[in-house]
Amino acid sequence: MDTSNYEDQMAEFSGLFKRLSIPILIVSGLLTVALGAHLLTSPPEFRTDLNDFAPESESNKAHEEIHAFFPDESRPMFVHVTDDNGGNILSMNSLMEMDADLAVLKLDERVQLSAVVSWTTTPGMIQIALDEQSPGTTLADYQDWPSLVDAIVEDDTTCSISQDDALLSTVNFVGSALVNKNLDISKTCSYLSSGEGDAVPAADSTAWVLEIDPELGEEERREIQHQIRLAFADISTSSNLEYSVASLDLMSYDIDQGTFDNLALLILFATLVVIALLFVAFRNVKGVLFPVVSLNVALIFTYGSLNLIGIQFTALEVAVAPLVLGLGIDYAIHLQRSFAYHRTNTDDVSEAWMRACGKLSVPLSLAVVTTVAAFLANIVSPLPPLATFGIALAFGVICAFLTSTLLIGALHVTFNANAITQERKPLKLTNLTQPLLQLHRKQQVAVLLVAMAISAASVIGAMQLETDFDLSDFVNEEMEIMSVRDEINANYDSAGWKYVYVLMEPVGGGVIPDDVTLLDNLRDLHSNLKNNHDVVGTDERFPSPSYEGPYVVLRDAILRDKSFGDAHGLEVDYNDVWDDPDAIIDLGLVFADLQNNYTIADPLTGKTWSDRVNATVHLDGTNIAHLRTEVRVEATTSTESKRVISGFESMIGESDEDGTLRTALKDYAVIHVTGDLVVLQQVLEGLSSSQLKSTAISLIVSFAVLLLLTRRILPAFIVLLPVGMAALWVVGSMAVLGIKWNVLTVLVTALTLGIGIDYTIHMWRRIEWELQRQDDHWDALKTSLETTGVALMLSAATTAAGFLVLMLSPMPVIQDFGLITAVTVFFSLVLALVLLPVLLELAARAQEVGENGA
Repeated sequence: MDTSNYEDQMAEFSGLFKRLSIPILIVSGLLTVALGAHLLTSPPEFRTDLNDFAPESESNKAHEEIHAFFPDESRPMFVHVTDDNGGNILSMNSLMEMDADLAVLKLDERVQLSAVVSWTTTPGMIQIALDEQSPGTTLADYQDWPSLVDAIVEDDTTCSISQDDALLSTVNFVGSALVNKNLDISKTCSYLSSGEGDAVPAADSTAWVLEIDPELGEEERREIQHQIRLAFADISTSSNLEYSVASLDLMSYDIDQGTFDNLALLILFATLVVIALLFVAFRNVKGVLFPVVSLNVALIFTYGSLNLIGIQFTALEVAVAPLVLGLGIDYAIHLQRSFAYHRTNTDDVSEAWMRACGKLSVPLSLAVVTTVAAFLANIVSPLPPLATFGIALAFGVICAFLTSTLLIGALHVTFNANAITQERKPLKLTNLTQPLLQLHRKQQVAVLLVAMAISAASVIGAMQLETDFDLSDFVNEEMEIMSVRDEINANYDSAGWKYVYVLMEPVGGGVIPDDVTLLDNLRDLHSNLKNNHDVVGTDERFPSPSYEGPYVVLRDAILRDKSFGDAHGLEVDYNDVWDDPDAIIDLGLVFADLQNNYTIADPLTGKTWSDRVNATVHLDGTNIAHLRTEVRVEATTSTESKRVISGFESMIGESDEDGTLRTALKDYAVIHVTGDLVVLQQVLEGLSSSQLKSTAISLIVSFAVLLLLTRRILPAFIVLLPVGMAALWVVGSMAVLGIKWNVLTVLVTALTLGIGIDYTIHMWRRIEWELQRQDDHWDALKTSLETTGVALMLSAATTAAGFLVLMLSPMPVIQDFGLITAVTVFFSLVLALVLLPVLLELAARAQEVGENGA
């Protein structure tokens, strides 16, 4: 396809461009300085939290509305406590030291005591027991375990526990979540039965849980936990005990604190790689310096503009820089190679640059359009950070395109007026192009068969891919918080639990009827939780689900005080709450009575009955307005989270399913399952939705652009087919490499279309143009490979190298994205240089046969 008319048209503007070159440099310089200064004085704040990725949904809306009447979602901070010498953490010396260290911690000015609403600590639990059984004494009053056991445990107590024991749930929770799984209480049990021995229990570690005020803002809550972590670190240096801290908030804090440094490091490495490859491609200082300057200006434009308008950055935006550099260098290489060719025909630098732009105007502009469309397709994503990331990438590509065409051109016009003879001849790489030409001549069928076979295998591999999302994917695996999390997971049966909430609100407003039907269904919910092995405490000898809700508050109150149950017509039998058939049940009145009880209700945290009621029941006078059940569950991976939420939804059922909780209470309450795990499941579903939508939009836009360009369906399909195959190959390679779908890899199919269409359009346009200039098809293909083909190889090398720099990131999710995007570039290049010419040749033959037959 002849492009000389475009060249001539653009050449007419060479005088204007020459006059505008210096103004372009001045304006670019001023904007760069202004935006760069703003970045330095007001650097972007990166915030990466699960809730930031949460899409809008009915359950999230209900969670926010109902939680207005309750404390916000609990934010546990886990402290893993061990002895420096590997000794028994439950020895009396260790207990005393823990007690002293806890006192030091609470006196540390960095620790905001008001921000910690609950302290579940080993010495704290013992002190609560002493306050109940031996008032007026403290842990320091006891020098050995036998005296401590005598002070806490009533006479005739044994180690056995029954299903009706009031402390069954507490014992199960402590054993599975707060003490190392190697806990040995044989000596304690022996002492209880015989009164002899040292009664010392043994364990390698214990866990403390600090509940941080959930009403605090995210930033404040994270900073408070960080300060507590620093205080624990200082205590560890002077103590014989080691205190290691982990929480989701601290993980988000560490991600955000390291993101900016990570970004700067990646930009530095990407720039160095680009410089090296540009030098190989052009072998002169200006051919390297001008693209590097322009692309770094594009980065400042991109990040500076987004920061200026107040875009909320997440760790995803780290990947913008290498992507912009990788794609932008592609534009720069094509333009500068074309510019070098035209410099051999004209002394006017401005004319040579304008002719280069004219020659590449169609393929380059169409490539930019399809790439931008591929990124902007993420606007339809239900996940806000992913939509923002798509906008940032699209804007970055536009900036890279503008600086590559305008700024590089202005630099050449202003500073590159040397003689033509100083221009070096471009590389032809005949050692690569010749084998390719022979492959096209002799192995066309083999090329097609291999491409089809790999595509079929890729489809099978794609079906095996899983979707995954975890904040730990953004954290360097060598960071302390990751090792602490691993230690916690390894040492406790139910470590680092998460919460699922079952919320109930009245049907149509008003209040929830508080009769025996509600009690029966709360009992059924309790029974279902007891049979759910994802719930903490259900794998013990006598399963007792670890959760806080109206039913267990009611049960514990009756177990502690039978007369309280008698007064309200309630009793506990086989650890379940039953009503007296002759009594009128008014649960609202029961909870109102408990709400005025300020004695200790929780032996672990010291919370009162009033605290527990306020956290589970919202009362309107003596009527029940809302109910909240907070369930501790075990889920460390996305797959486990999906199973947990699926199990809860199945357990609650639908309102039109017989025998389900929703059906039984459909006239009483609307039931919602919410919490971080539900949000995580929605994020996973949003990722899948984003991947499908962005790919579909990219395909439609790419085909529309090609159809507009070719004005024929078959050529458009031929040019798009290698790109579609490249997308399939990339997905198949993910299965081979063990890479899952995540917040970044869901972009690879759309990214493959954006990159691949660039390569195929360039190659197709060149072959069409050469066919008009040369009579022989193979000569035209040879010239195309030695010119545009080599340019594509060089630009692909720099683009892939820019993406591979992402593997230097400490974030696993960024590393995976860097690897798979480099693979994307490789497959796009291979199919553009190998498969596309074969398809074009076969199409040309078919057309000739058709014409001859006619």
